[in-house]
Amino acid sequence: MDAGDEVGVPVVPLDDLPKPPATTTSIVSLLRAEKAIVAEIKAELQSIEAFLDAPKVAPVATKPQLSPSSKQRWRATVRQIVFMEKTKGKVQQAHGAESIERLQHSSSMSLLCCLPQLARLDADELHEVNAAARLVTYAPRAVVFSSASAIDVIFIVRTGVLEARVASSPAANDLLADRLQYVSGDMLDPYEMLASSPTLSIVAVLAADCYVLPRMALFQYEDKLPKATLSANLHNIRYGDMESESFRKWAHEMAGCLHYESTSSSSRMSPQAFIREILLSVSPELDVDHCIRCMAQIFLKLFEASTVRFYLANVANTQFQTKFASDEVFQELQTPVNFGVPGVVHASGKAFLGRCDDLAAIAHDPVMYASTGSIMAVPVAHASHVVGVWEVLNTQSRPPYTIHELELLELAAQFTQPYLLQIGTKTRHLGSVSQVANDLAIKPGTIRLATKANRIQVRLELVHGEASLTPPVTSAWIKATSLASVKTFECLETLVLPCNVQSLPRAAHLCVAILGPQKKVLRQAACYLFSFDHFLRVGTLRLSLHARVTLPIEFSACLQSTDHDDGLGECIYLDTPPSSVLLTYRSAEMAWARPTSVVPMTLDAKQKQMLGTFEANPMQPLSTDDRRFFWSYRSVLVTTSSALMPFLLSVNWANRGHVTEAYKYLYLWTPPTALQALQLLSPKFADPFVRAYAVRCLDSLPDYRLRLYLLQLVQALKCEPHHDSALMRFLLVRALKSPSEVGYALFWLLQAELHVPIIQDRFALLRTQYLCHSGVFRVELYQSMYVMRLLERLATAVKAASSATRDGVLRAGLEEAILPDCFQLPLHPNVFYSAFVPGQCRTMDSAKKPLFLHLTPTKQLGLTSTIFKSGDDLRQDQLTLQLLRVMDDLWQANDLHLQLSAYACVSSGDNIGFIQVVHHASTLAAICRDRHKHKKTGRKLAAVKTALFGKRVYAQWLHDQRDATSDDVARNFALSCAGYCVATYVLGVGDRHNDNLMLTASGQFLHIDFGHFLGHFKTYMGYARERAPFVLTHAMVTVMGDQFPLFQKTCVAAFLVLRAHSSFLISLLELALSAAIPELDRDSIAWLQNALLLELSDGDAQIRLEALIQEALATVTTRINHATHLLAH
Repeated sequence: MDAGDEVGVPVVPLDDLPKPPATTTSIVSLLRAEKAIVAEIKAELQSIEAFLDAPKVAPVATKPQLSPSSKQRWRATVRQIVFMEKTKGKVQQAHGAESIERLQHSSSMSLLCCLPQLARLDADELHEVNAAARLVTYAPRAVVFSSASAIDVIFIVRTGVLEARVASSPAANDLLADRLQYVSGDMLDPYEMLASSPTLSIVAVLAADCYVLPRMALFQYEDKLPKATLSANLHNIRYGDMESESFRKWAHEMAGCLHYESTSSSSRMSPQAFIREILLSVSPELDVDHCIRCMAQIFLKLFEASTVRFYLANVANTQFQTKFASDEVFQELQTPVNFGVPGVVHASGKAFLGRCDDLAAIAHDPVMYASTGSIMAVPVAHASHVVGVWEVLNTQSRPPYTIHELELLELAAQFTQPYLLQIGTKTRHLGSVSQVANDLAIKPGTIRLATKANRIQVRLELVHGEASLTPPVTSAWIKATSLASVKTFECLETLVLPCNVQSLPRAAHLCVAILGPQKKVLRQAACYLFSFDHFLRVGTLRLSLHARVTLPIEFSACLQSTDHDDGLGECIYLDTPPSSVLLTYRSAEMAWARPTSVVPMTLDAKQKQMLGTFEANPMQPLSTDDRRFFWSYRSVLVTTSSALMPFLLSVNWANRGHVTEAYKYLYLWTPPTALQALQLLSPKFADPFVRAYAVRCLDSLPDYRLRLYLLQLVQALKCEPHHDSALMRFLLVRALKSPSEVGYALFWLLQAELHVPIIQDRFALLRTQYLCHSGVFRVELYQSMYVMRLLERLATAVKAASSATRDGVLRAGLEEAILPDCFQLPLHPNVFYSAFVPGQCRTMDSAKKPLFLHLTPTKQLGLTSTIFKSGDDLRQDQLTLQLLRVMDDLWQANDLHLQLSAYACVSSGDNIGFIQVVHHASTLAAICRDRHKHKKTGRKLAAVKTALFGKRVYAQWLHDQRDATSDDVARNFALSCAGYCVATYVLGVGDRHNDNLMLTASGQFLHIDFGHFLGHFKTYMGYARERAPFVLTHAMVTVMGDQFPLFQKTCVAAFLVLRAHSSFLISLLELALSAAIPELDRDSIAWLQNALLLELSDGDAQIRLEALIQEALATVTTRINHATHLLAH
């Protein structure tokens, strides 16, 4: 390269880009054939093994040497982890290729029927549109249409990518440009598009194929088409609020990074590692100072840089200020914008790549580049103006940087741009909350309230998470000035909250309560004091009033515009002292020195007990002494990951010094495990840095475990103060990187609550951005949603029909329905079906008339039956079954294989969802009934007698099945029964009659229907119907035979495992509180902690559980309940 050359990211030739395979190899054969993976693993393990075998140099302390067997197990574990990481990407590529292949082999109707734009067309209209469609294939770079070749047709993309280009399109080498692309399922109307942009052309990026149909074939049904333009796709969406638009822009940039990650060539630096670090480290919770610091640390580490600097242009655009310099002597240095390498970048707007020798023609300070070998510099632009420059240097002893590293630096630099907006523009003057020493003063103004009360009070309180920062401050009584149905009150006094503005924590929120007579709370409101872009809210605020406000997601909904008040809704106006400058919260004003306090280096027995008590029961409130202990001994506890939670709960967040110390220790602390980090996302931990740190720790979760805890993570989104958050970004990244494992489950968890107004915007934002960037997987989701709508219509029709015609209505509807050639149901992301089997589908007898559906799977291993429920809330069943799977996962990790059958259950909307059918199983009630089915009379009474006194009824049924040997059956039954006895006892599952207990032919015992849990047991006339701690009868013990001691031993072992993870189980329920499940509240969670006997030692708990087993076996009411149920049904 010649001196002074400026280099941008090169254009990748279209011919060099990967092309979709014509055929797809199965995942299994792909992994078997991928010998290169094994070679890469061996290469990576060489350095690991060398490290393990190398002698230690000058050890600080003598550590026990690993035994040969331990070392071998360590190597095997590392090898497995490396293999999983290498193969995960290959598996996801294979899933994507299979999706493309399914689309390529499906009919045009399979795509047309599921398109949202055509959702209102009936079957005959769809058939007519489909008859007009023809398939056209376009080669890479082919022009699909333009002003020169406009034709009166509609294009529907089947596979491939089309891109809109106009005269002012971004340069081809602008990796993160906001291009408008069209992918599978998108529709293009040339007439509409050219009318708004005459110079537009649509080009195939890679080979693409589209269905083309005459425009009039579709527009003859114009009244059934969307009012928006047909060509408006998900990439067109823009949001009016800052936080939603911030998330959309980030999602676009992130998708560009993921694309670069999958297509970049190999080099000495892994783009996967680099992009992962960027996506994990940079989040909206950071302010500009944190962002610059985090980015610089990443560049120093991953580029092996000797020096990293960030230059910020001043408002007049005449000088650079060095906002960050790893060589601190140049920190805050002022230089002209035309000086040095940053000056070259500022003038050209292009990236720079060169060596120190190339600087001869550039005016620069030689001291700044002493011993420098290679130089990279890239611009950070806003509104086409360069506002900052990143500069990365390495030493002469290191290999020079290449175009590959420059591309990565340019990708990363784009993430800096949103944070620079916090610093200001020509019209923006900034101040800091640290400059305001006054207490926070707020004057309530006009209050509109629909109430019978003629006088009210206003109560204000500052809260951080779930802890009060100040005592509540209450106004004097305020009389109504208007006596209409919505009364008006005018407050004339100013309420002063005893907290300095300079001490306000970032996550502080103001709680407003309107009090009536007897201090009864009539209405509530809340809002965060700092906005999404970290500015203190000043001036006049208008908050809408509600009966109850508890979740952080509700706080934003309370904040209303003061410019569009219709004068009708209930609200309160609040005035805060105005400021001549915008006041921001800046971390740069905090000291970041390492801790220097001296404390004892060991804990005494009492202090160890305090730590152990919290670890076992995180719901137990910390006393003043507890908080003092966790704060004072932080330097000792810093090596104990489980102590991080109580330490953070002991921080005085209204003390800026405490907050500084907390941030300092957060990154010194031994990192928590992913399961411990999950607990940091509860509402108790409100600080945005803490929550972003927790999300970073979660990235170590593999996909299958992340999916296991996805329900709680989605609920935790409601505890984020803003739409754009580290958690929201994390979920989108993991969903896009693993659409079949994580993305599909995430989509349906979001879809299930879209009908709830308060969370609709946030969940719809994440859902839309996932659909926007999920590529070909989007069509599969469209097809699933289409089948869902069909089943909802059929369920409604069935309920309206008479009992004699219901099955006929269902079967006729399924026979006449248009279905995609291949579709999924929300239960299982990797199971596809080709059709329903109408003759085997029926309506079930329960009150809501669920549909029992039989389907034809595309592969023989697919699950063939499911139950669709409409009118039932399945969220409690879904949560209980998830907790059963979590328990089973904990047991498996402790070598307890209890053969639990936690069948799939998914709530997919407002009181709708699916339940997996357990095949080759029968309920215990049915077994009792079938024993006497040959009798002509008295069958019911005989079944009742069997339920009361029959000891061999289940053993005989299993013997008749002959599905396995008797020893295997007894062992299966003992193990599975132990698992369910312990799980249902701990979870307090109720309504355990014999139609909710099942047995498979191989001896696996299981529970179904979890409509009551956490101790909400049914009663009859005030008497408890269920008195046993869990279901265990003599008939069940008879099945176990000589395996009963195994049952007892397994119960104890399983119970002790759950006790050891009590904190985690309690936190899972805490995180699910925001789901508003009827039987789940904070008081109900106490059932679980009481059932786990946390106040007892393990030995005493074991004795107590063994006694519970005998108590359950001796409880006669269990058999009476079973008999009564048979008599009533």
